[in-house]
Amino acid sequence: MIKLNIALFIVFIFTVISFASDISGKAIITGNEMEVRKAEEITILKGNSKAVTDGNIITASKMIYAKKNSILSAFGNVILLSKMQNGERFEVHGNSAHYYINDKRGEFWGDNTVAKYFAQNSTLPIILHARKICIDRNLETLNAYDDVTTETSSGTVYSDNVIFNGKTLNAIFQKCKKRPTACVSYNDRKGFYEADEMIFNIADNNKKIIMSGTVTGKIEIEDKTQ
Repeated sequence: MIKLNIALFIVFIFTVISFASDISGKAIITGNEMEVRKAEEITILKGNSKAVTDGNIITASKMIYAKKNSILSAFGNVILLSKMQNGERFEVHGNSAHYYINDKRGEFWGDNTVAKYFAQNSTLPIILHARKICIDRNLETLNAYDDVTTETSSGTVYSDNVIFNGKTLNAIFQKCKKRPTACVSYNDRKGFYEADEMIFNIADNNKKIIMSGTVTGKIEIEDKTQ
């Protein structure tokens, strides 16, 4: 066992090799304190821990890197900062996380798990709250589970789960234990809806919500004559 302690930051560069796909990558991890366990091929970081890999930045209070399977485990105020293929940025927050470096895949969970998507032409981000959030390939897809709340400039959707496609910018909400419900605002109207399935397109040039499966709802219109 080797312990390294430096007052400021320690930079440790390791090469990640995927034997299945024969792809090599590089990641840089830093922390106030680093412990390297050679026999187990494990690196432990404590205090202001940070990992940079393929343009993604992950910060946390503590990190554990397992070289054998290229998994980075993070604990305590975990934040992932990244960009989608179209250049729009997103971030994910959680109490804990596993990030699979070779696959660019991550799992975040805890009471304060949140994903934020910053569209280029929108002043406010799309904010998604859930108990667990899984991302794949820099947000090509995002899956969220349990007590999901999705907040947009057009309204809010409540559901058990959601699948977000980063290429089509569609969010799909489906009935599991409960039916998804939506509160949507447009002009001087507010709509309250419930359905077995909702598909929400968040693209600025094609914002719409499609509902199917015993759709119920009501519309409230603001009286401007008063």
